[in-house]
Amino acid sequence: MKTELKSANSVKTGKQFAEKRIELGLTIEDVSKILYVNKNYLSAIENGNYSIFPSESFAKAYFKKYIKFLKLDIDFPNLFPPNPKKKYKKIFKEINFENSFFKNLKYFIFLIIGLGIGILFFLFLFLNTVNDESLKNNNLDEISILVESIEKNKLELSKTAEEVDLNKLVLKFEGECWLEIYINDQLIEAQLFYDGDKYIKEIITPFKIIVGNADSVKGSYNNDEIDFITNANRLTKVNIINFTNE
Repeated sequence: MKTELKSANSVKTGKQFAEKRIELGLTIEDVSKILYVNKNYLSAIENGNYSIFPSESFAKAYFKKYIKFLKLDIDFPNLFPPNPKKKYKKIFKEINFENSFFKNLKYFIFLIIGLGIGILFFLFLFLNTVNDESLKNNNLDEISILVESIEKNKLELSKTAEEVDLNKLVLKFEGECWLEIYINDQLIEAQLFYDGDKYIKEIITPFKIIVGNADSVKGSYNNDEIDFITNANRLTKVNIINFTNE
């Protein structure tokens, strides 16, 4: 159970709150609804007992809100114990050297190391400054040569790709289909293909292909799509396609 935080002054102050509220014709519940403050806190202020409040700042906030509403000029009662001041201890770490010779030697070694690092740093900057222009020129020359080499290889690869696709007949089958290929009316290829089969052949124009079941084959020559459907016989689904030099 909390110790009561009240005094003669706080009780006297609380009585002024109650009298003013009654004078305005208001109940504790009325004020609670208007100010959105728990009625227990309002009753505590009027009774002069502040033990219900969790802290002094909390109590002061509601005290000020209540006096502002009632338009009273009252000081907050001094009931809460003062906050103890935190004491901070300064901790010093002392390093004692039994022998002053070793102490001085340590500082001397640190000094030598520091000077060495400084000299190396300035040498590095100096060498970079001297060789900067020559390095830039060399790098630019190397980059130019590299770019030219890349462009040359790119051009060669492009030509190679074109040559690979040139004069290439590529057929993909989606069902049973027979194929015949003629060069100068001489049969050079005759095969039966099934769904999923693929046929690739390098061939130079002029030549002729005949396919049966034309709606089961798709393909290209020199990367140009071949139309097997448009001119195919509607009954037999046979199509004859001539590839000329034009």
